[in-house]
Amino acid sequence: MKKERDEAELLESQAGQLERFVDFSRPRPAVFPNLKPSTARVTLRMPGWLLAELKREANRRDVPYQSLLKVILADWLREQSAA
Repeated sequence: MKKERDEAELLESQAGQLERFVDFSRPRPAVFPNLKPSTARVTLRMPGWLLAELKREANRRDVPYQSLLKVILADWLREQSAA
């Protein structure tokens, strides 16, 4: 807790210097082109045979099965939106 308080005090003491680097009269939205989109954890129940087939196909393609599942779902959604 002390470390957080010290950090907060340091930032507050240097806040005035920020105006030398930032023009607050003309704010612009921040753009982060290299920022990866956030992900969410999903729990999915499926029959064992389906998971085994998914893993087998992922192994054949030499990719992680979760990545293959994401690609399959994304392709399916694209096809649905095109129809």
